Amino acid sequence: MAGAPRIAFSSRRFSRLAKSLRCDIVAFMRPRTFLAVGFLLLAACAGFADAQNAGHGPTADQLNPRHFDAFLLGQRVNLGPDWLFSPDDNPAYASPTYDDSAWKTVSLNKQLTDYGIHDIPYAWYRMHVHVNPGWLGLAVEVQYIKGSYELYVNGVRIGANGAMNGMLESKQDYLTAYDIPDSMIAPNGDLVIAIRFAIKKMGDLDFLTPGTSTPLAADCVFITNREARARDAGYEAATQTAPSFILFGLDLVVGMVALALYLAMRSQVEYLAISIALLASSLPSAVTIWTHFHAYTATDDFLFWIAIGPVGVANIEFVRLISHLRRTRWLLAMEITLFLSYFVPPLSFTGLWTGYAGPISTYFVFLIYAALLPMLLIWSARRGNRDARFFIPPFAFIGFLNVWNALGGLFFIFNSSVQIPPFPDFHYAGYEFSLWDVWNVVYGVTMLLFLVLRTIRIARERAQAAAELEAARTVQQVLIPEETPSIAGFSIHSVYKPAGQVGGDFFQILPVLGGGVLVVIGDVSGKGMPVAMTVSLLVGTVRTLAHYTQSPGEILAAMNQRMLARSSGGFTTCLVVRADADGTLTMANAGHISPYVNGKEMALENGLPLGLAADTIYAESTFQLPASQQLTLVTDGVVEARNKTGALFGFERTAAISCESADQIAQTAELFGQDDDITALTLARTA
Repeated sequence: MAGAPRIAFSSRRFSRLAKSLRCDIVAFMRPRTFLAVGFLLLAACAGFADAQNAGHGPTADQLNPRHFDAFLLGQRVNLGPDWLFSPDDNPAYASPTYDDSAWKTVSLNKQLTDYGIHDIPYAWYRMHVHVNPGWLGLAVEVQYIKGSYELYVNGVRIGANGAMNGMLESKQDYLTAYDIPDSMIAPNGDLVIAIRFAIKKMGDLDFLTPGTSTPLAADCVFITNREARARDAGYEAATQTAPSFILFGLDLVVGMVALALYLAMRSQVEYLAISIALLASSLPSAVTIWTHFHAYTATDDFLFWIAIGPVGVANIEFVRLISHLRRTRWLLAMEITLFLSYFVPPLSFTGLWTGYAGPISTYFVFLIYAALLPMLLIWSARRGNRDARFFIPPFAFIGFLNVWNALGGLFFIFNSSVQIPPFPDFHYAGYEFSLWDVWNVVYGVTMLLFLVLRTIRIARERAQAAAELEAARTVQQVLIPEETPSIAGFSIHSVYKPAGQVGGDFFQILPVLGGGVLVVIGDVSGKGMPVAMTVSLLVGTVRTLAHYTQSPGEILAAMNQRMLARSSGGFTTCLVVRADADGTLTMANAGHISPYVNGKEMALENGLPLGLAADTIYAESTFQLPASQQLTLVTDGVVEARNKTGALFGFERTAAISCESADQIAQTAELFGQDDDITALTLARTA
C-alpha cells in the first residue's frame, strides 16, 4: 500500500507530460505542415482505392453484345461500343428468341463504310443485356441518333422517333428516355434490346456520300433508372444548348439595338446592315436550339443554311459602308454569288444537286469571301479609316476559319494526300463550344462596341452641331431686322421665314441722308454657322459702307472684295436698291433674283455672284417707281419652293403673286412646300 500514492503520482505526471507533448506537436505543425500531411493522406487513399479497383473494370466478355453484363456497371450503363448488326429488314429481328448468331459485330467507334456497308435503306442493331433481376424502374436513354428509329425491348416497341420511310435528313441530338415496363424484365434479368433504323438518304458527309449513314455512335444508348432520366435529360439539354442560347441572345439583343438605332438615325445605313447580319445570325442558333428538343430534319437544315445567306451579304454591305466604297458591279456580283452558294447544301440534301461541282464552287466562293472582307478593311484602314481598323481583327479571325474550312473540304473532295483536320471542340465544366462559337461571341461584342462608340460619337457631333446651330440662329436674329424701320415717303414690309436649319438669307433696310432708303437683299449658299458668319461679314460691310457711299455698284464691288477666297465652293448673291424720295430706283445686281414691279420681272444687268472674280464691275440700272406701284424683292426660297410631287413654285407663279403683300407672298410659297429660307420684301411710295 505504501507504493500506491507513488504510482498515482506517476500517472498524473505522465498525463501532464502527454498533454504538454500534444501542445508542442500542434504548435510545431504550421499550416504548411498540415497541408503536406493532408496531401500524403490523400495520396495514400488514392493508392489504396486504385489497388482495390485494380482488375475490377469491365472485361471484353462483359461488354460482348451477345451477353452484355450490366449487373456490376453502375446505375447508368453505356451500351457499347460493340453491337450486333444486320443490314436487312425483318420484323422478327425484334423478338428476343430470334437467332442472331450469324449477325456481324460492329463497333460504334467506326463507320459502317469501314465494314464495306453502303447504300442500305434499313438497319438493325441488337444487344443481349443482363441486368439485376431485382432492378425495377429501368429506362433506355438515346441521343445523337442519325435517321429515324424504333426501339424494342424483348420484342415490344417502347419508343420511336421520325417517319420510317427513309427521310432525307433526320437526326436526334437531344437525350430522350423510354421506360422499360417492369414486366418485360425476365426472371433471370435478361433483356434483348433491338433498334430498327430507317437510314437517312443523305449520308454522314451529306452531299459527298449520299445513302451511307451510320445511325449509331459511341455514347448514344444507355440503360438507367427512371429517377435519373430527368436529371440526365436536363443536364444534357443544358450543356448542349447553353452556347446556342448565349449566341442567340447576344445576336438578337444586339441586332434589335442596331435596328432601333437605325430607325432613330436613318442616315446610318451601316446600322441596318448590322441589324440584318445579327438577326439573321440568330436564326441558325434558334434552329440549333430547336433541334436539341426536336428531331433535326431537312426543313431545319434548309432554314439553317438559308438564314446564313443574308449574314454574308450584310457583312459585305457593312464593310463597304464603313469603308466608304461604292456598290460596284463586281461587289454586287460577289454578294449575289455568295447568297446563292448557301443554297447548295440544302439542294444537295434533296438530291436536286449531285456530284462535286456544287461543293467545289461553294468552297471557292467561301475562299474569296474570306479574303475579301479583311483586304477591304486593311485597304480602308491604311487610308486613315478608324472604323475599318477596329474591325480588322474579328473579320481576319472569321476569314481564317473560312479559309481553313474551305481548304479542308477541297482537299477532302480531291482526295489529297494532305488532309486538313477540322477545328477541335473545347470543353469546360461539361459545356462544349467551338472556334465558330468563339468568333460569334467576338463578332457580337465587337458590333455592340461599335454601336455604342459610334452612337456616342454621333451624339457628340449632333450636340456640337446643335450648339453651332443655336449660335448661328443667335447671330441671324441679330442680323435680320426684327422691325422694319419707318422711312418717310415709303411703305416697307418684310417677312422672313427660316427653314429647318439656319440658312443664308439676309436683308438690310437703311435710311439715306437727304431722304430715301437703301435696301440690300441676298442669299449665301449653305447652312449652319459658316453661313451665319459669312452673313455677318456681309451685313457688317453693308452697314459700314452705307456711311460713305449710297451707290449700289460701289457697295457690291466692296462686298465682292470682302468675299474673295471666302466662298468655300458656294456662292453669294446680292441685290442693292437705292430708292430716292422722288421714286427714282438705282439698282445693281450680283446674281440675285431680279425684283418685280406691277407683276413683271425687271430687266437688270446681272453681274457675277460675290467673291468669284476680283475685277468684277457691277453696272447700275435706273428706273422710276410710280406712286401707285409696288417693288417686290424675294429670295430663291420663294421661286424654289417645292410641292410633294417635286414641282417647283417657279418664276411664273412668283411673278403672279408679286403684287401681293409680303405676308401673302411668303405664306403662299410656304404652303406650296418650303424647301429653303423664304424672304419677301415690298416697297411702295406713300407720296
